[in-house]
Amino acid sequence: MSKLLVQLALLQTKAIVNSYTWATLPLYAAIQRPWRRVKRSKSFGIISKIDPNDSSRIIYSRPSKLKLDHPNLRYNSFTEMMSHLDHKWEIFGVRDIIDEQVQRDPNTGEVIKIDGRDLKRIKLADDYRWYTVGDVLSRAEALARGLRRMGINKCPDKVTLYAENSFEWFCASIALIRMNVTTVTLLPILNDEGVLYGLNQSEASTVIVSQDLLPRLERISPQLNNKLSIIYVPNKLTDTSDTIEKLSKKFPITTFDHVMKIGNENPEMITTEELFPIPDPDDVALIMYTSGTTGNPKGVMLTHKNLVASYKNIIYINEECGSLLINTKYPAFLPMAHLYGYSLNLGHFCVKSKIGLCSPNTMLNSSPSHVPGQIGDFQLLKPEFFGGVPLMLERMLKEIYRQLESRSPLAAPLFTYLMDYKIRWTGRGFQTPIIDRLICKPINQKFGGNLQLLLVGSAPLNDRTQALIKAALNITLVQGYGATEVAPSHVMVQDDLKYGTSGGPFHSVSHYIKDWPEGGYRTTDKPNPRGEIVVGGDTVAAGYYKMPKETEESFITDSDGKRWFETGDIVEILPDLTLKIIDRKKELFKFPNGEFISPGKVESGLRSSIYVENICVCTDSFCNFTIALIAPNHRALKELADKMNKSHLNFEQQCNDAEIVDTVHKSLIELGTSLGYAKIEIPSRIRLVTEEWSQDNNLLTATMKMRRRPVNDFYRDEIKNLFAN
Repeated sequence: MSKLLVQLALLQTKAIVNSYTWATLPLYAAIQRPWRRVKRSKSFGIISKIDPNDSSRIIYSRPSKLKLDHPNLRYNSFTEMMSHLDHKWEIFGVRDIIDEQVQRDPNTGEVIKIDGRDLKRIKLADDYRWYTVGDVLSRAEALARGLRRMGINKCPDKVTLYAENSFEWFCASIALIRMNVTTVTLLPILNDEGVLYGLNQSEASTVIVSQDLLPRLERISPQLNNKLSIIYVPNKLTDTSDTIEKLSKKFPITTFDHVMKIGNENPEMITTEELFPIPDPDDVALIMYTSGTTGNPKGVMLTHKNLVASYKNIIYINEECGSLLINTKYPAFLPMAHLYGYSLNLGHFCVKSKIGLCSPNTMLNSSPSHVPGQIGDFQLLKPEFFGGVPLMLERMLKEIYRQLESRSPLAAPLFTYLMDYKIRWTGRGFQTPIIDRLICKPINQKFGGNLQLLLVGSAPLNDRTQALIKAALNITLVQGYGATEVAPSHVMVQDDLKYGTSGGPFHSVSHYIKDWPEGGYRTTDKPNPRGEIVVGGDTVAAGYYKMPKETEESFITDSDGKRWFETGDIVEILPDLTLKIIDRKKELFKFPNGEFISPGKVESGLRSSIYVENICVCTDSFCNFTIALIAPNHRALKELADKMNKSHLNFEQQCNDAEIVDTVHKSLIELGTSLGYAKIEIPSRIRLVTEEWSQDNNLLTATMKMRRRPVNDFYRDEIKNLFAN
């Protein structure tokens, strides 16, 4: 079908839709009463008041209006909460891996990679195997008794969890928090240097590790400062017998199951009350090493008070969300060693939820590791809620468009028109039942058919992506804000009809903003105040482990004993007192001509291009323009090469082909212009890079955020040439 025919078909569709709209508008208004929804979207209970200790400062908070009698609100520790759970409730599901096979390109024979890792076809069991709360707690208790016999008692004793997401990781985290032993988390995607730094700085006596990660421990073992006891989680599909033998000559090493076995021997030697003491609120529960976007990982110290306060915030928000955030089926694929995933898992465990362990590579029938004929994780779980990150949603949207474009030339533009129609009318308080039934329901079915709420966090989400995903899946999509140092601190509420905001603070959190004159942001800015957000409350961390200087620079304790954290994020306070993240202090760049640019904002928009898997916008102190390094989407680039009669080119040749690069660049200029970016913000030159950006090569964080400094270091010569030429 030619472009002209597509345009004619769209015009005809628009005429029919518009005629129907105006003919039925009075009926829809009478039935749906959209003004009620609009009214609810204008007030979110956020209040502002002058700081009694500083009259120039305005404190924002959102006290909950709900009077809850939730049983877990009575307790001040997870040890107490977990002693009152229903042991018969099926809480945690796993899907056994039967086989794995590395995928290769049929033309070149090269191993296909995704996010820097070998892509595998993963054959899974046909259904989930479920563990009850009692199963989890009995395994956690056995592990705790085994650790106790190894000499681990309580805080300040520390145990490191350095493993992939697994049932064992989850059980270990439950055991340690109940023992009041400090859990040290290391992300499995940290490079050797990061793992070594975390193990040496934390001085944990024991590490629980995935068998797959033992070779990394063996590589860094000569540089370890402390004597470790190693407990590994076996993987029947992995053979590391040589590595285990080498490690056994240096460290005590045993299996996870063996520690549980010795824990089950003579359980009467220590009472449950002695094994699981009630912690002091200020005891350090977690030292969480972030992957960060710059430098070595920092160990953020989170106390029991921090974690309990954060969990109680979630209970209140859950009630406001109609019990969809917890008390629901939840697919656990976020890294357990990241606070986002850790908090959601812990929160769901302490109520009657169902946590299904899954992977982004197997969650849908169209996921990259999917085996033909196999049912995706979401189809089995049928979740009502999940938490995601922006890059994941961008990939979801690209996959929706890819499937539409494979059907007919009309499908994608028709879908875009109908979604824009829905976005426009839902923004006015209306609902679109016909579009929901004919278009959105089949898309939601790909995610199990029951999805109602999606929480996105870890980085700002592009407004357009948020609007399209929310419309296409016909769900409530809320954006949250937080950091490891403050836990989840802000979230949109269900009634908010805006896009691109992070809502207001949780009920026990408050914030204020302060001027950042160097970047041109002030609390007196018009029409809305702007500045660096400083977050305060019981969720604010104790500081950075063994980093007193950095702790003093970022954390504040006021005269009332309240903890505050200077986030480095620049926000705008909107008229309804919700906040919008607009910049990062560390990322704002000033051109020689005096203009400012936020590379992160530009990247967020351009990442929605079908050709872009990831992007880094680069600046130079002597140039009034930007350039961009682009990790291209393999499939989209191949399809472009085929259209240009260049199907004979391999991926590296495609990335270096001048015509292909020019076509991609022109599409980015067009996209940037449509997003309202200034000419100086849109990259003047681009480079398509052949390397996968991943956690393994230190170019992405655990939540798939690009690490700017390592990317700039990795491509130093390419960046220099792009600016020079």
